[in-house]
Amino acid sequence: MSRSGYLLWQHLSPVLWFGVISCTVFWRVVLLGEVLYYGDIMLYFHPALAFEHHWLKQGVLPLWNPHILFGQPFVGNPQEWLLYPSTLLVAWLGAERGISWGAVIHLWQAGVGVWLFALRLGYTRRQAVAAGTLWMLCGAVVLRSQHVGILQTLAWYGWSFWAVEGLLQRADVRRAIWLTIVLALVSLAGSPQMFHTLILVLLGWLLYRWRNVSDKKGALCWGVTAAGIALLIGCAHWLPLAELLRHTDRVRLLLRDSAGYTFHLDHLLLFLTPNLFGFPWHGNYAITLFYWEVAFFAGTIPAIVLLHRWRHTTESTERFWKRTLLLSIWMAAGPYAGLYTLAYYIVPGIPSFRTPLRWMTIADFALCLWAAAAFERVRMGKRWWWLPVGMAIIAGIWQIASKGVAMQLAPSPEDTAKALALATTVQVALWRAAAMCAVAMAILSLQNRWRWWLGAGVTLAELLWIAIPANPTCSPGVFSPPSVATILQQNGQRLLVPNTAPIWLRYVDAHDYGPNDLHTLRTFRASMCSNIGMAHGVGEASGYEPAPLRESWRVFTELQARWRDDAAALQRIGVAAVAFGSSADDWRITPASKPGSRAWMLESAEPAHLQMPTPQYVALSPPHGGRLVLTDSAYPGWRVFVDERPAKWHVHERAFRAVDVPGGARRVEWRYLPDTFRVGLFLTCIGFALLAGQLSYALCKGTVNKL
Repeated sequence: MSRSGYLLWQHLSPVLWFGVISCTVFWRVVLLGEVLYYGDIMLYFHPALAFEHHWLKQGVLPLWNPHILFGQPFVGNPQEWLLYPSTLLVAWLGAERGISWGAVIHLWQAGVGVWLFALRLGYTRRQAVAAGTLWMLCGAVVLRSQHVGILQTLAWYGWSFWAVEGLLQRADVRRAIWLTIVLALVSLAGSPQMFHTLILVLLGWLLYRWRNVSDKKGALCWGVTAAGIALLIGCAHWLPLAELLRHTDRVRLLLRDSAGYTFHLDHLLLFLTPNLFGFPWHGNYAITLFYWEVAFFAGTIPAIVLLHRWRHTTESTERFWKRTLLLSIWMAAGPYAGLYTLAYYIVPGIPSFRTPLRWMTIADFALCLWAAAAFERVRMGKRWWWLPVGMAIIAGIWQIASKGVAMQLAPSPEDTAKALALATTVQVALWRAAAMCAVAMAILSLQNRWRWWLGAGVTLAELLWIAIPANPTCSPGVFSPPSVATILQQNGQRLLVPNTAPIWLRYVDAHDYGPNDLHTLRTFRASMCSNIGMAHGVGEASGYEPAPLRESWRVFTELQARWRDDAAALQRIGVAAVAFGSSADDWRITPASKPGSRAWMLESAEPAHLQMPTPQYVALSPPHGGRLVLTDSAYPGWRVFVDERPAKWHVHERAFRAVDVPGGARRVEWRYLPDTFRVGLFLTCIGFALLAGQLSYALCKGTVNKL
């Protein structure tokens, strides 16, 4: 092999390796054609992306979502990524396959990004591959396939550090271009919280590295330029999002709202015992937080390596990762630990998020990079055998005492069986941890070349043991339209789902993934619980949105309280059916006693004929003159035309839209033309033009240098 071929293989082989790992995790997607479905995929992301796919294949960019909570903005939605490249994947493959193959691609991308960053820091090739593999398979990343936007954002973490570090090492236009592209993409990937967290950590890295930057002026100028152009490119998303936040309650959440999603001291054990509380795919998961929120296991050997290096961090980069790990855990501990409370009041953006526990993602990022670099420097003495021995002693004591403890802690005789099952789960987890600590110590005690290969193999097997079953799949046939959805979609009226909890408790149970057979999942979708109808064009007077319009949510909560006793209220908002039940077993969809219309004359209550050929266009035929009410959400950007002439519209009952129609008017048209999107799109075009200018400058400069 020639030298150039050898160098090419050295760079290509890690990229292929990360592809093999990603395909192994999602092997049922790659080889069997199955699709991801569990959790928020079925409840939120698939319906939204199916709606998006439906209109994209017709050549329409959906800016408004008319199907939930009387209509909500779609462009600028904080958990959508209409302007991110994976939208093309959804348009091509459809929602379910786009989500699944997007997970394969982004998991691979996550590994490649950290590998590149590690190489740029001076890691050996082996250390860099280890860092990328650990990041791909740690719990903070690989379990996020069910939160599509979070996985897409995490995939850019390594790339972001790589681009920033590159500019700090050599400030020039080429590296500024890479930073522009990476920042623009990560900002559009669909998770504002994880993007906000990334920006804070990047600022920390910048402060840490700034003292050693040789060209501070160049790095600052090119960095500000890159960030500014990236911001311009994202304006078509961020300006509509800023407008949306003005009409929601998510701008400043109460500090106490974040207290339920925090890191606890007992969670430290999860670094060594990932199955301490059981696994939901085994059906024995015991705590109320979903497993992916507390999944930050990155392997027994990496955890022991960090324990060993804790007091021996000689290199400055190691000290940075150590401090980052500590501060991230402190932030994840939430308001009662103090640091998060301080950040809540002084760091812009923190009050908009309610899950401090997601700071453990940064802890995992630091752990993976630190452990990969430190592994080959660790020399374990015999005294470290106390760790597996201590774990075995704890496991033995628990095995003896667990039954009695469980019997005492059970609040009632009915809960005794659950307490005993949890005690058994903890017992198995402790014995497993003791065994794995012994294996890890045996490997770390070796002083030959087999040490690295054995350590890598054991860690890989340990992480895949979790990663593969943690991402369940099903047949694509599950997502075929339920017959009830077809019926509801044809009449153009709304469905009301006053309470989705019975269905969620049955089919999206935090403790048990449950069966994934075709019949069970089709039964789940046929329930038409909140948001599922969106995938099939069914409108709802209910639904789930992370940042719903304030007044739309108010109307929905009022309906929840009185829908049984006030048929007229349902009639006024065009509800044709109600899906409800005290449990999943008696769940049913019942036609409304008096099906209404979404549009009607205020004085006579006479309905108006309605057509909606696109999500952002509504055409009405008023039966006579007067005030015409459309029970769709009132929101800036909607414009009304009466017989093709612009008219002024009014807000009806603080939530809906209305317009005064003169006698003899034949057609009323509502068009969604948000100024924030139009201005944002203009600024985005300017951003792309500036990026093109950067590229042209770089090409011309390269040509001149060659001459």
